Amino acid sequence: MQPGNSTPSVLFVCAYSAISGGTIMVFEHAYRLQKKGFNVYITFKHVEPDFKPSVFPHSEDLLIVDYGSLVDVDIVIATYWSTAYDLSDFNASYYLYFCQCDERLFYPTDDINRFWVEQTYSILQLPIVASADFLASKLKAEFASESFYVPYGIDLSKFHPVERPERQKKRVLIEGAGKPAFKRVDDAFKVVQGISNIEVWYVTYDGFVAPNWNPDKVFKKVPHHEMPRIYQSCDILLKLSEVESFGLPNLEMMACGGAVITSNFTGHEEYAIDGLNCFVVDIGDVDFARNRVKELIQDPVVIQKFASNGIQTAFKRNWEELKPDFADQLNALILRIPEGNAKEIFPRLAKISMAYRKFLSANNQLSYLNDWRDTIIQRENRFIYRIARRLDSILNHKSS
Repeated sequence: MQPGNSTPSVLFVCAYSAISGGTIMVFEHAYRLQKKGFNVYITFKHVEPDFKPSVFPHSEDLLIVDYGSLVDVDIVIATYWSTAYDLSDFNASYYLYFCQCDERLFYPTDDINRFWVEQTYSILQLPIVASADFLASKLKAEFASESFYVPYGIDLSKFHPVERPERQKKRVLIEGAGKPAFKRVDDAFKVVQGISNIEVWYVTYDGFVAPNWNPDKVFKKVPHHEMPRIYQSCDILLKLSEVESFGLPNLEMMACGGAVITSNFTGHEEYAIDGLNCFVVDIGDVDFARNRVKELIQDPVVIQKFASNGIQTAFKRNWEELKPDFADQLNALILRIPEGNAKEIFPRLAKISMAYRKFLSANNQLSYLNDWRDTIIQRENRFIYRIARRLDSILNHKSS
């Protein structure tokens, strides 16, 4: 591909079609790339049976293609660490990786997946587009990766403040998938437990609600375009994850004029300032977070301060004014390497992709054998139990 080509084609490769902040950001960037003259496509490796593209922003303006149906493209971009190993399925002039988080943090230190995550940053040596300035610097320093910063933004035409009515009970919003432990949704529900003068709403993207959480209202798998109404209907957002790429709900709640209490996960350093536009609490400190909720309930001055400063914070992250954007970075890459980086990267990519797929195959076989073993043990236990009951019946019959 030569510099000056006005219509380069770009394919974003996503792992799953489930709703997540990371995938929402892919759609936002893809939409703005398309507005800058790129031909943009999105594909999912795994698609949920009930998947509806309308859950994502700008889906009506973007082309979502079946995985494998588009194999020739100018630029192909992996968007989650495992999709980096799928890049070898596509013929492209440029291979890139959109990194939204240090994804090693999703796994315990002894988890083999940490090793494979690191390979996407080191052995592959893909140019990385990072969603945070500190993340781009970190990857460059630790892995000598070629890293570029493209900030997250917010659509202020959709996420904007409204006048909140006076309520007897403040409304606290808890947001996050319920199953992943790193989301610490259980901590959030422990925080609000026992606070009598609040109403708790819960948005769960995976639909999971533990029996002991008892929210007053639950929203499951909410399309992104419906989230502003929920933020605008609540007074306080409680976001206590231990790992996030950016903490998009925090910024969305600020834009809607609500107050935010968030844990000090890595990702929101660029906009969250403790005591100015939110409360930032230590990860896992339930008691301290509970006291911050009570403080916001009892002190309208603080909640108004956070609302006012949060709106100003969100205003500075307006999509229409953020620079550099994805188009800037891709155009710079094309100008610098007009012949593309495929010849340099693809041989290494093909080898590491084959190794990863062999690992997956072996891991799946082991998982199958373990499941088979457990099934046999359960069946044998049930068989022995039946024999024992039968013998007991016979013996009791003879004795009588």
